[in-house]
Amino acid sequence: MTPERYQQIDQLTDAALELAVEERAAYLDLECAGDEELRQQVERLLSAHGYEDGFLSANALEAVAQDMAVAHARSLIGRKLGHYQILSLLGAGGMGEVYLAENTVLGRKVALKLLPAQFTRDQDRLLRFKQEARAALSLNHPNIITIYEIGETEEIHFIATEFIDGQTLRQRLAQGRLELFAALDIGAQTAAALGAAHEAGITHRDIKPENLMLRHDGRLKVLDFGSSKLTEPQTHGSSSKKSAMSGVRTAPGIVMGTINYMSPEQARGLEVDARTDIFSLGVVLYETLTGAKPFMGATTADVIVAILDKEPPPLSQSAREAPKELERIVDRALRKDREDRYQTIQGMLSDLKNLKQELEMEA
Repeated sequence: MTPERYQQIDQLTDAALELAVEERAAYLDLECAGDEELRQQVERLLSAHGYEDGFLSANALEAVAQDMAVAHARSLIGRKLGHYQILSLLGAGGMGEVYLAENTVLGRKVALKLLPAQFTRDQDRLLRFKQEARAALSLNHPNIITIYEIGETEEIHFIATEFIDGQTLRQRLAQGRLELFAALDIGAQTAAALGAAHEAGITHRDIKPENLMLRHDGRLKVLDFGSSKLTEPQTHGSSSKKSAMSGVRTAPGIVMGTINYMSPEQARGLEVDARTDIFSLGVVLYETLTGAKPFMGATTADVIVAILDKEPPPLSQSAREAPKELERIVDRALRKDREDRYQTIQGMLSDLKNLKQELEMEA
């Protein structure tokens, strides 16, 4: 797909979105006459922008974003954006494309997250992109990705971060579920990162295997604060922490995140706080130990029903080596009522650390 074709699809999609749903077919008949492939691409994007049982079809958006990014990458690879030389496409999602690039001034590799110019017309998307940068810049923790620079060049907004040489937890899980100690280590490192974020008044809201990167030395990094929800700090902090809170608040009823990892309050579009991250980490731990997600369904609506009303199969059913204490920790993190969950991530982290130490002494 050429850059011109990419732009044509994007422009037709934008124009169609401004029309009433019943007017779009006639518009595409006219604009895509004789070009069925063009029409299919536009219709895919229109479908991804639609709603499924009241919720954004996130999986469709991710798939379309990846397809479009591959085509767009061909026009960017080899180019320079400011002092960054684009080397290759690393991935894409609803909030932008991520490229491997080199800072030609410092001579170091970086991950460059771009929000293409055609997306900046969506002010909500642009605002969330900037929120990600502000949220992450306010944090300084070994388990949180380091931000080097936020900028704009050639009408492209970008965030330059450290390039992490490793694999996501999702990629690791594709090889099979993890051993007990490895799962506990991942849970503890993620909880430690979330503790720093929560102390600064930041709720991540999209903890999932795709956003947990494992370095070759075993260090875990939490990625992507693009869906973060700025909340009131849990403790009185410095003015720098308070300034980190000045951001975008998602209106009640708007659902952001990844459906299988959402807390019940998040799936219902309610106001969320740090306890939603505790629930999501419980989901990740369950999947890491068993190889299966605790809440599943054939449709988005089915998954939401499971999250709201159904209990997952006992952890010990699929992870027989998991001690009862670990099952208790995960069960508590997955309580439907947030008042029944861990009230702070520090409490969950303490239990995970204590269990790991006990198991090490027994080994």
